[in-house]
Amino acid sequence: MDVERNWARVKAHRGKLNNQEIQGLASVLFLGQEDWLSRKLEQREDESLAIEFLAYLGQNGSEKATRILLRQLENREEMLQVAAVEGLKLCPIEFVLEPLASMMLRQNQNAIKAGEVLLHFGEIGVDVLWQLWFADGCSSSLRAQILRLLTEAADRRAEGLAFLAFLSEDEELLREALVAAERLGARELWGNVADCLGNASWKLRGRAAKLLGEWKVTEALAYLRDMGMDPDPWVEDERLKAIGVLE
Repeated sequence: MDVERNWARVKAHRGKLNNQEIQGLASVLFLGQEDWLSRKLEQREDESLAIEFLAYLGQNGSEKATRILLRQLENREEMLQVAAVEGLKLCPIEFVLEPLASMMLRQNQNAIKAGEVLLHFGEIGVDVLWQLWFADGCSSSLRAQILRLLTEAADRRAEGLAFLAFLSEDEELLREALVAAERLGARELWGNVADCLGNASWKLRGRAAKLLGEWKVTEALAYLRDMGMDPDPWVEDERLKAIGVLE
């Protein structure tokens, strides 16, 4: 079978074929040609079409195609990363859960994209993200990413993770905790938010003051007064606005 000739024909007629037809062609013409498709990517030839075929081969049960997509997820080229994300969403869940979790724990530059793929798989993927939070070697930065993902998914456990995040001294994790509290409308965490008024970071102090004012938490009025005039103009403005609302 002349793979080059078949590839040229597919390229010439791609616009006339629907996704189901392309999926069928992938199985008939390119199953067993995963390495050939991988070389296309390495040579930067027809990247989008090669990724598309690898995704369909993965969907049809090719573990090799799935491994190639996982490798491309760690590519420095953002276009290939994004394409790999979409391709991996088509692959069997049993092929990708463990590799994606390992990729996140390695904390490379594409950990958040691995998390996006996990979210695509619904409750099973969300469970993996939840378990990663408590895994040995899970850094504060990774916990911040996990909290962001679970908040975006509106998972019921995100509020609990936000509470744990507020106990940290890491600025990135505290910032995500504030974002999560705001998006989830978790007014029960107002005390944790108020604690951020004394943080060394002006960004955290300002966001905390703004959120307490928006929530209209009257109990926080004393905290806002006690923190005194803030040296940062934006923080002070948010503090005074919040006091005005609560009074």
